[in-house]
Amino acid sequence: MEYDNAIDTLIAWAQNSENVRAMVMTGSAAAHETHPLSDRDIEIYATDPTPLLADDSWWDQLGEVLVVERLATPGWHPARLVYYIGGKLDLTVIRADALSMIRHERPFTFLVDKDGLSGSLYVAAVMSSLPDEAAFQERLNWGYAAALMCAKAIVRDEPWSCKIRDRDLKASLLTLIEWDHCVRHGLDYDVRFLGSRMRQWMDADVQQALEQCWAHFDVVDSARALRASIALFARLGRRLADGLGFRSFNHDRVHREVEVILAMQSGAR
Repeated sequence: MEYDNAIDTLIAWAQNSENVRAMVMTGSAAAHETHPLSDRDIEIYATDPTPLLADDSWWDQLGEVLVVERLATPGWHPARLVYYIGGKLDLTVIRADALSMIRHERPFTFLVDKDGLSGSLYVAAVMSSLPDEAAFQERLNWGYAAALMCAKAIVRDEPWSCKIRDRDLKASLLTLIEWDHCVRHGLDYDVRFLGSRMRQWMDADVQQALEQCWAHFDVVDSARALRASIALFARLGRRLADGLGFRSFNHDRVHREVEVILAMQSGAR
């Protein structure tokens, strides 16, 4: 895929479709921050999205398709994530009458605007939210529940289950990292999404700690990475509780239980 040609073809198709009223590019391409592996994120605003979602021809012509993710995305709008040889398009199909209500947290650019609505969209200030105490305690509980199950999987020599539990722990760990950065750097600090661009926004000491938090497939290395992960989890959890004025959590008690479990497997010590 050659992105410029693909976008030009998509624009021509949209201009000739009465159903399509606008097309907006968002993401890194709109912000001129593209990497050779960057996707192109396109929002298509249609009077009736149904025929676009039932028809593949409008995106199938843009390159040689490898695979497609067809997402219902409850609470947002349906999307087609199309992986081509040499590129990927994230195509979100939205009802045209919703256009004036859409707010973007990052730059965007109109590719098609048949109804002159470009002035109704704006870039909202990036405003990350901080948790209340209930959400904070819930995140700690979820993270540590995953850690305890991960320890059990290590002892049982179930590496696949271990990786799945570790993924859940890492999801909670990333949330704590995001909250921690927003507490210390301000609510408008952009922590991106799913850890993307972490080299730009994540503090160096956190990045350094994370280097120890992933493991190979064996029990010894998995136990080492689990210990490193919950050590960082506890450090961030304590700092967040202090910064937000929340009650403390007994991290040490959970860590002791993890060690009790891991001690059942001599190879994991």
